[in-house]
Amino acid sequence: MTDLDGWLDRVYGAETSEQNRLIYDEWAETYDADVLSGGYGYVPMAAGLFGRHVAAGDGAVLDAGCGSGLIGEALFRLGYTNIVGIDLSQGMLDVAGRRGAYRELRRRVLGEPLDFADGTFRAVVCTGVFTPGHAPPEALDELVRVTGPGGVLVFCCTRAALDEGGFGAAVARLDAAGVWTHAETAGPVVALPGAGLRHEADFFVYRR
Repeated sequence: MTDLDGWLDRVYGAETSEQNRLIYDEWAETYDADVLSGGYGYVPMAAGLFGRHVAAGDGAVLDAGCGSGLIGEALFRLGYTNIVGIDLSQGMLDVAGRRGAYRELRRRVLGEPLDFADGTFRAVVCTGVFTPGHAPPEALDELVRVTGPGGVLVFCCTRAALDEGGFGAAVARLDAAGVWTHAETAGPVVALPGAGLRHEADFFVYRR
């Protein structure tokens, strides 16, 4: 028995990143079972797009907002073995670490400066955090900064975040600045079709 809707009500009701961190710390041990019970749809979409645009063994990968490591593990099994994960929740990072898929895990908050040099990563994947009550649009700027020239960013945004949360404007601003080139858009995808709270999200692929 899972309480997916109860957890979702709590995380989307959080008013600060610190509140979210505490909730995700508490949720970490049952997170996989809960989201998989809801038909979690981001892993196959993210892994498929990543495999289409990023060659395995082609440099370091950042899994930004890695959570319990579901996407990192999928990428690892597809041959991406140089993965760094960051997340605001140490509880989630502890679960992710048990998968053996990550070269390194760090507790970091998207929307704050990241302690990686410019162009550190060949590719970035970021899912499930560009949604109401989670990371702000400014997080995109740091993800672009740490992606090397020619590198690829695969990320998703919920329709609510795009239309009302400022992400649509942030993407348009980066487009206009010429810091990346659009490669593909896919979706919409409902992250958790079995849950009461249903967010439609679009996936984007950009090349630095």
